[in-house]
Amino acid sequence: MSAPVYQRIKDVLTEEIRQGKYKPGDILPSVNQLAKMFSTSRNTSVKAINDLSHEGVIYCVQGKGSVVNDLRKEKKGQASKRAKTKSASSCPVIGVLLADFDDMTHPYLSMILRGISGRAKTMPCNLKTFCIKNYSIDDFIRTENFDGLIVLTELPQSSVFLLRQNKIPFVLANNDIYGEELLSVTIDSFTATYKAVEYLHSLGHSKIAVLSGPYFARSTPLAYSAYKHAMNHFKLEVDESFFRSCNYGEEGGYAVFSEMLNAGKVPTAVFALEDFIAVGVMKAAAEKSLAVPGDLSVIGSGNMLNGSNVKVPLTTFNIKLDELGGLCLDVLLKQIKKELVINSKVSLEPELVIRDSCQALRGKR
Repeated sequence: MSAPVYQRIKDVLTEEIRQGKYKPGDILPSVNQLAKMFSTSRNTSVKAINDLSHEGVIYCVQGKGSVVNDLRKEKKGQASKRAKTKSASSCPVIGVLLADFDDMTHPYLSMILRGISGRAKTMPCNLKTFCIKNYSIDDFIRTENFDGLIVLTELPQSSVFLLRQNKIPFVLANNDIYGEELLSVTIDSFTATYKAVEYLHSLGHSKIAVLSGPYFARSTPLAYSAYKHAMNHFKLEVDESFFRSCNYGEEGGYAVFSEMLNAGKVPTAVFALEDFIAVGVMKAAAEKSLAVPGDLSVIGSGNMLNGSNVKVPLTTFNIKLDELGGLCLDVLLKQIKKELVINSKVSLEPELVIRDSCQALRGKR
């Protein structure tokens, strides 16, 4: 079986660097040029470049491109390499930590990354992407070169504490650990859930279900608390079976909502804490001949379905992922420069975007 195209790009570039075609400090072809050279997609060439950056063969400089590393310097030890980087440039190296490079094409992460990239164009810093998939956090800290870290994956608490123990400046993106003094920029899931119930109640709905995402996600307990608070506030009966956790994505929403319907639990409205969960809900509803919005009103979250093939435009929350990415970079750079961070825990309030997937309950105004 032939190697994947991204691997062939890596192999060719690595061999050309070894033979001296590209020397330390040289700029590699852009990802668009590589895509044309290898007759492939831009995403494939991005993955190849990200892998080479992850392996330390190159490093990426905002506005400049992919620069060949001097691998001879790598052998002198991580501490000395960090010191030389800092002395050679006043631009801090900002690491962006992902769970998997394949995730970069998902609208959730791509919107956050766009916000980080856009903000980086207005301030002196270099961005590097890292994948934690094949690392222990200890190995990552010892072997990689960066001045601060934007954590875009949900690390175990022990790994977060290890970053702090090693005095590494970092910010958690849409994640936090309660009771700990950590920098974080998050989406206010409590407010989103409350507003969703409030809006659906205004349309006459009382049998309202909430699909929160995975049980271990930071947003799940917040959504549960908000759901009960809102239902009690509007004097609506709280049915515990109408609050369900599920996997992110269309399949997660489809599986859990199908299970609810098969068990005879049929709400008139659903709030899903991710747009793709909402898409799964609508698919399961269609199989039971429940029309959206005639029989079932649906609200999602994320505003991530622009240009999608969803039959009914989805009412959703704009959770400001671009803004979240930019703010992560802002607070991290202040921490690196030892400037005062007035608010170490920033929470962004979502905005309801009303489309066609919700309507007043039949017989109600």
